[in-house]
Amino acid sequence: MTVSKIIIKYLLFIFNLVFFVGGITLLGLSTHALKNREDYQITDELLPAVNMLIIIGAVTLILGFLGCCGAIRENRCLLALFFKGLLSMFLMLLAVGVLGAISRTTAAQEQVKKHMKLMLPLSEQPKEVQVSFQNVERSGFCCGLFEGHLDWGNSTVVPNSCNCTDSSRNCTVLDEREIYATPCMRHFMTWMDRMSDSLMGTAFAFGVLMILGMVFSLVLCCQIGSRKKSII
Repeated sequence: MTVSKIIIKYLLFIFNLVFFVGGITLLGLSTHALKNREDYQITDELLPAVNMLIIIGAVTLILGFLGCCGAIRENRCLLALFFKGLLSMFLMLLAVGVLGAISRTTAAQEQVKKHMKLMLPLSEQPKEVQVSFQNVERSGFCCGLFEGHLDWGNSTVVPNSCNCTDSSRNCTVLDEREIYATPCMRHFMTWMDRMSDSLMGTAFAFGVLMILGMVFSLVLCCQIGSRKKSII
């Protein structure tokens, strides 16, 4: 067994161990985001990308395990399965990157605005929806969606979450109350840009790791095959 083969073998094992832990982390974070989609403001347009991240996390976990076993045992069958799985996941990650890029387009933003308009007036939404949106108003220092406090219906139903607690923000006076004048749609659009950046960044980082994994597994497979031929 050559030194280079030993190095590649244990590099591939360490890579797959990191890959395995990364799969658990990705699966946990994406599942948590899906279960709390209102808190993370995950729209229907971003939902396919989040679902795909869940699938990728689960498959990554399985492939990391297969890769560890294949590297330590020098099993060409497991390494071949690992390579094919990585190739399939690489293509899926490209799709996630495309979805993240699409979510930044003007057409996608218009679809989000169209969906949000169906929520007006906000005072007629279910209680849990109102509570979630009020949390957005507090964290985003905003009020309403498009027309500020008018999106709630009338001045008597405007919640305390619109109250201006930061004098450095853009505020206005309503019935002797000082409230935020900035609509929350701007906050949603900024958040969408950040989410799409995160999706594309995650896809790029995992893509680089997958390319390295495929290269290592191919090299190790070839070296195992060469050793068996030499023995024969």
